[in-house]
Amino acid sequence: MSDVCRAIHESGGVTMEERTDRGETVPVMEAAELLGTTHLRILMLIKEGELKGGQDGGEWFVTRDSLDCFRKHGSDVRGESTCRSSCGAGSCGGHG
Repeated sequence: MSDVCRAIHESGGVTMEERTDRGETVPVMEAAELLGTTHLRILMLIKEGELKGGQDGGEWFVTRDSLDCFRKHGSDVRGESTCRSSCGAGSCGGHG
């Protein structure tokens, strides 16, 4: 991760609700389309700290700046590891 991306991930003080209100977030479903993966993979990337995101009003969002950094510097969104759940069908986005 680049220094610029690291700074974005570590920036604090602004809530997800404030970022959403200012148009600084992307819904998880849209982020998945932009990266060519599934919404479940996006949620896993948030959990793993690869993307900065959170929940607002029951819906998950990714910050635009972390999505942009991930697109420029991130790894393969399909994942190199096997699925951590028992999806069985490979629909989680975690299968290479």
